[in-house]
Amino acid sequence: MKPKFVIFFLFANFSGLFSQEFIYYCSRPTSTTTTWQVYRKNLTTSVTQTITNDPNYNYWRAEPSPDNSKLLIVRSPANVSPDQENYIDCDILKCNPDGTGMQVILANNQYGWHGFGNPRVHPMGNRILLLVQPTSIAQWNLFTVDMFGNNPQQITTTGAIDACWSPLGNKIVFVSLVGPSLLNLEVFKANYSYANNQVSNIVQLTNDTTRNHDPCFSPNGDKIAFCAGNANLTDANIVTIDTSGNNRTDVVNDNGTHGGNVNWGTNNKIYYHSIYVSTFTNFMADDFNCNTNSVESIFTSPSIHYLHPFYINQTITGVKEQLVDRNSISVFPVPATESITVKFKDGSSNNISITDVNGKHIIDHEISGSGNINIGNLDSGIYFIVSRTGEFAPQKFIKS
Repeated sequence: MKPKFVIFFLFANFSGLFSQEFIYYCSRPTSTTTTWQVYRKNLTTSVTQTITNDPNYNYWRAEPSPDNSKLLIVRSPANVSPDQENYIDCDILKCNPDGTGMQVILANNQYGWHGFGNPRVHPMGNRILLLVQPTSIAQWNLFTVDMFGNNPQQITTTGAIDACWSPLGNKIVFVSLVGPSLLNLEVFKANYSYANNQVSNIVQLTNDTTRNHDPCFSPNGDKIAFCAGNANLTDANIVTIDTSGNNRTDVVNDNGTHGGNVNWGTNNKIYYHSIYVSTFTNFMADDFNCNTNSVESIFTSPSIHYLHPFYINQTITGVKEQLVDRNSISVFPVPATESITVKFKDGSSNNISITDVNGKHIIDHEISGSGNINIGNLDSGIYFIVSRTGEFAPQKFIKS
């Protein structure tokens, strides 16, 4: 009886985590003698947690995986320069969402690379997309590695930076230089094959007079947001377009510098930071609420700097996963279109639910050994198979 009670207790705690929202960000006091560190604010409880606390490094970018099971962090040696985004001398680290289990997965000069950065975890959770400059005279291009930093593969050859996966992971959006000026940095999209780890059908989406950076997809994949500024980024707007490059809209345009790790949260808010580059002052974090068409301040202070706010709705973390068996269940195919097969390897029966990324229950089903579930009526997106009795850890699948 006691083991079952423990499992049920864990599941009850886990179920309550579905609605928790977090902002990961980097921050420091304005003095240039202090370092940037990573923090996580729980928007549900208003509690702020320190993720890193190492004065030997500036931790200047932090991004959770789509399921919030892992956190990727970029750091560089401490430096008094106002601009801490040092792609040439940096490490990429992986840890749990609360900062535990920190490990370097890509060390400075790994694979002989001159520079790298901006890591993003694929929605399937076991591949990282990043930008890499292999040598000091080479173009920046897109590479992938696995979640341990191994098996590097180059996936673009014509120059690319600032890449982001689509919500389903079957497309990427990135920036490439098409002319001699920084104003020739344009936004592109491409199809992506997970099986082959290749991109195809590369399409240029913008052809404008702005310097474009950090594009990302909307939660349903039908729009793209990015930073668009002048050549030295002293004035940069947050812009949206549709995935064909049309319907360009400046959603944030106030003669300031807005950008950074632009991300479009599942709550339909676009998150970014605001920096006055000419003076490196007023490091603030804001979002544009697409539901109300208004700018909302997240962090603003005369004495504290903020960088790269990133929103995540916590879905499946917080369970002591060593007490639940991820290997007891398989879900296939992934991605799926019309139906999925759920199979318990020990042939047992279980009552399961399908939930969306916000924890909303959509389908309840009883599986005896194995069974098929019709998902043809679901919208494209990421979903989870959840045990209603806590017998296994939630399993992710993608409806294409």
